[in-house]
Amino acid sequence: MCGDRNFKAAAKYELHEMGHLSSHQRGLLMTFVGVLFLTPDALLLRLVDADHWTLMFWRSLIAGCCLFALNGISQKTNPIKAVAELFRNGLFCSLFFAGSNACFVFSITHTVAANTLVILAVMPFIAAVLTLLFMATKLALRTWITIVVAMAGIVVVFWGRFGQGDIGGNIVGDVVAVFCALFMAATLVAIARNPKINTLVAVGVGALLAALFALAMGADPRAPSGEDFIYLAINGGIVIPVAMALITHGPKFISAAEVSLIMLLETVLGPLWVWLVLAEQPGQQTFMGGGLVITAIVVNSWLGFRASDR
Repeated sequence: MCGDRNFKAAAKYELHEMGHLSSHQRGLLMTFVGVLFLTPDALLLRLVDADHWTLMFWRSLIAGCCLFALNGISQKTNPIKAVAELFRNGLFCSLFFAGSNACFVFSITHTVAANTLVILAVMPFIAAVLTLLFMATKLALRTWITIVVAMAGIVVVFWGRFGQGDIGGNIVGDVVAVFCALFMAATLVAIARNPKINTLVAVGVGALLAALFALAMGADPRAPSGEDFIYLAINGGIVIPVAMALITHGPKFISAAEVSLIMLLETVLGPLWVWLVLAEQPGQQTFMGGGLVITAIVVNSWLGFRASDR
């Protein structure tokens, strides 16, 4: 009985402490948890035996439906009303998110994966510039330093692999990767600029638009096997909705540049899941560059926590 009382008292204390977190601290925690949920994404994609367009169709369709269901449960609003409100408040956010999905798949299928991932590492810098242009908000010096250090770490991870691989480097795929980074950064900045956006509905509509685009590009909904649908259900039904719900809520409390920085953890930690399950061991440079990225992001977030307390 004494142990139960102690456990309940400890749990109550933790909830009490969480309630005293500043908005900036809550934003950091939500984004971190969202990105951690997103890290198995690459592994689940690798486990599905289907072409990219079919994979994108089912992944986006399931995620969009789950995001609408999650919004209905949390906000208690019907989907039609939620979408109608989105036309007045947040439609561009959906279009940007749909664009980032479409560009990511196109880039991955038209250039080397290493090229795409290296180019996407500029997303924090793009988000920082867009923040300055459209929000007239100055970012802390530590954020700019973290952006430079994190980008250097990503370059270390993929050093020597840029322009190499089975597909071969393709300038069109590389350029589209830049647009992917631009669209995702614009999504985060749009949310930061207008916190009233219903992010669950905005991302849900964006996912459904991406599914329609994939279908138009030749996706075959009947192609995946029963085992493939299990992985797709986990990815589109759990990983993507939870991750995107938390990540896209982050810009309402912290800068879009900080959210973009934390999202680089997925680039570093994602291959580790593939290593653990599929035994594809990353090279030494992956650990060196990844360690640099993680250290930079953790230090920046810790300083942000301390600054919020003060």
